Amino acid sequence: MHLAMASNDGIRIFIQAPPTVSANTPVLVSINAPVPASEPAPVPASEPTPMLEPRPRAPSQMEPVAPFRGMQSQAEVNENRGCIYKVPRRLREVNEKAYEPNVVSIGPYHHGKQHLKAMQVIKRSFFLKIAEENNLNVNELARTMRSLEARIRKCYEEAAFYLDSNQLVEMMLLDGCFIVQLIQGIHPAEDIFQVGRIQTDIRHDLLLLENQLPFFVLFELYRMTVPNAGGDVHHLARSALALFDISPCPLPKTDIMHLVDLAHSCLYPSPLGIKQHELFKAKAAAAAEPNSQRSWKFIRSATELEGAGISFFGDHIEKMMDQNHGIESDFDIMFSKDTKVLKIPTLQVHDWTEPLFRNYMAYEQFFPRGKPTYFVDYVVFMDNLINTGKDVQLLCKSGVIDNWLGDDEAVALMFNKLRDSIYMSEDFYYAEIFGRVNEHCQRKWNKWKAALKKNYFNTPWSLISFLAALVLLLLTLLQTIFSVLSYVKQ
Repeated sequence: MHLAMASNDGIRIFIQAPPTVSANTPVLVSINAPVPASEPAPVPASEPTPMLEPRPRAPSQMEPVAPFRGMQSQAEVNENRGCIYKVPRRLREVNEKAYEPNVVSIGPYHHGKQHLKAMQVIKRSFFLKIAEENNLNVNELARTMRSLEARIRKCYEEAAFYLDSNQLVEMMLLDGCFIVQLIQGIHPAEDIFQVGRIQTDIRHDLLLLENQLPFFVLFELYRMTVPNAGGDVHHLARSALALFDISPCPLPKTDIMHLVDLAHSCLYPSPLGIKQHELFKAKAAAAAEPNSQRSWKFIRSATELEGAGISFFGDHIEKMMDQNHGIESDFDIMFSKDTKVLKIPTLQVHDWTEPLFRNYMAYEQFFPRGKPTYFVDYVVFMDNLINTGKDVQLLCKSGVIDNWLGDDEAVALMFNKLRDSIYMSEDFYYAEIFGRVNEHCQRKWNKWKAALKKNYFNTPWSLISFLAALVLLLLTLLQTIFSVLSYVKQ
């Protein structure tokens, strides 16, 4: 059923009552152009398309809409480049699937794709259910989203310009309320949400760079839909981190742009590690080596480093923190010349490791010069250690990698391709460790000791064989000496 009526503020509202609720149930509205309050609401000649009707066409198939009041020109958008980026083509060509949502589309970039339409239906019914149960003023929600429209459009690239005002408001309401409810621990009642990994898939989809809503949209909807939410944006941020199983951290002092930005802001090296790196840079600058960050050399693979006498130690970050190894973050890596041990927190490699790394690294590609790119640097470090499956096997044995893929060669291939088309920062975070490792490897004595240990002391039986050979050599030498002495006496 469709009803047409005019409100006091001159907004013409079309309401569709879904079959499962009564006409009095609060439902999503379609807000059209203003109508003078003195005029009676006209009855449309044909029923308009309700805002909640499924839209079969993808954004890429829609014609650009004419500019409307509050919409920015393309020149203005280019001047104020958005914060929700499209993945660069050079990265997408390496592995396009890593940036594509599997279950749910959020925002305009993947909206309307065929394999994501089932979740669109669920998002609509979920919104109606939440609106009914919480007696939400849907008109007010829609007006709030429309008041943010110009600001929202500035956050996106060209995809947002293929959506008219109603489409954009609908998208923000459906996607935003869906995310806010998930953050609050409320899930749709549909049977599909009881299936295996569907909730895990959704959480991972919410951390894809192109699958984002502006965080200010989430906060406004949180404030308006969650009872007693108040104005604490940090409470919403902390709840979102809990949804992704990310440990609480000091939240960014600047505005949170979106969920990827929030998650990335908590995935940093420890303050101690960052301070040590800053001291290293300052020392290099004081030594009149301004380009020292560029002059570092790549290190050898894990098996080659083992051949130079370097061993590896890995453990879960919680245990390493408890055992006071000086490591407090997954990005903290230590190497001591005294122990000749590379300490690296355990990295669990599973199906989602590559997509998550790729999206965080793609996000870092948009950082301004001078801002650290810790995910890129970490991948560069691990890619240096891993050339083949034998390197992965060694790192698994040492506890550095927990291989849930089961195939060592697959892990090696993953790391070897992760760096493809990625730009590195001049300020490489692990430059000091690379320098220490290379300094150790350049000493011939270390290589000789490592070769000796590998060939003769790697097992107890090898040691016994070596000692036996040494004793035999000494006995042969003594026998020769006695023979020579006897001959001289004669």
